[in-house]
Amino acid sequence: MSLAGLGDSLFEPVPGARAFRQDSPSAEASRAGLLLALSIYAFGTDSAAEDIREDADELEAPQLRPWADFSEDPWDQERIDDFTNRVLAAYEPYDGTAADPEVAARILEGFAGTSNPSQLIALLNLCQRSDSPLEAVSAAAGLRAYSRGTLALSNQILERHIESRDELVRGVVAATLGAAPAPPELENEEPGSNGAARSTQVSTTVHGTWDLVTEDGWYKPGAELHGHLRDRASANLYDDRGYFFWSGGYSAADRAQGAGDLARWRSVVSPWNEELDIVYAHSHGGNVALSAAAAGQRMRMLVLMHTPAIDRTEDEWARIRASVKSVIVMRRRADLVVAADSLRSFEGRQKFDPRKLPHFAVVRWWTHPDAWFSHSFYVNRANWERFDLANIVATRHKWV
Repeated sequence: MSLAGLGDSLFEPVPGARAFRQDSPSAEASRAGLLLALSIYAFGTDSAAEDIREDADELEAPQLRPWADFSEDPWDQERIDDFTNRVLAAYEPYDGTAADPEVAARILEGFAGTSNPSQLIALLNLCQRSDSPLEAVSAAAGLRAYSRGTLALSNQILERHIESRDELVRGVVAATLGAAPAPPELENEEPGSNGAARSTQVSTTVHGTWDLVTEDGWYKPGAELHGHLRDRASANLYDDRGYFFWSGGYSAADRAQGAGDLARWRSVVSPWNEELDIVYAHSHGGNVALSAAAAGQRMRMLVLMHTPAIDRTEDEWARIRASVKSVIVMRRRADLVVAADSLRSFEGRQKFDPRKLPHFAVVRWWTHPDAWFSHSFYVNRANWERFDLANIVATRHKWV
């Protein structure tokens, strides 16, 4: 089943082995979530495991103990295939080419009563050959974390889907590889090149990494969500040529450059008001905005949408708190792209610590059965309208 175009869909969690026995977009997303959660347990850090635990429990993911053999060289693909063959011998012969959902379900059930992660290698090897791209890249992400990137087959599977039409597939791949396709060409001008600079506060959008930025990206003046935000919450949302954008690269250096560019952009479009009003930031664009705040760029309100909670120093968090008056955090449970990012970075990135970053969390909808997995839900105008999110922003803005 193809998930193309469903990156902002409403996925309901399908727990445990049932996810492998059902054929639906929610079941596919749940399989991906299970594979990433299990991989974080086995190959990630304690902080990443704790970060994903609440969501993993609801997905009925067995709590595996960490892999104990990282001091040794990882198995090569031939040894992994041999091991997979032995594991699957109890079910059916394994020819190394296909993934049988029923076999995968029974392997998952076999984890019951044991925390031994070894059979996870076989499960991931089986599932990376799935016909579902989302399941395949999530399994390959786990094997890449296990092998520290040395398995050619897993790398090939990930690279094959780096330009997938499905946003979740593309996002998981980019987060796993720490890279993205070349950015689209943007027709833009230098800030302030069209019309006079503003004498009042300016609000702005900050896009995420390039793999989730499209030709008609949500952050651009004229885009549906941009217009909705301007009409309902931020009349001063910048809507000219010369709007803010950054490279969208996955590295810390790219984000640092973007943070500096954001401060520079503000100084050009609003030179007489040093504080940005509302900053709407998606994915690692939120970390661009947070880094700008840590460097002293003041903001009245910061709206973080699906932003990975990267590790920062206590001093950096203190400077962010001093620069930003109010923060709203919007995320989905078991965000698959953030889970892949957590696995690659060896950090727990699903949740912000409210002691470090005090914020209003849009938690009311997390209890809904469809509040799972997506990394683009909050850059979709229909979802903002459905949950009246602009009213939350506008109301809290009045309180600042």
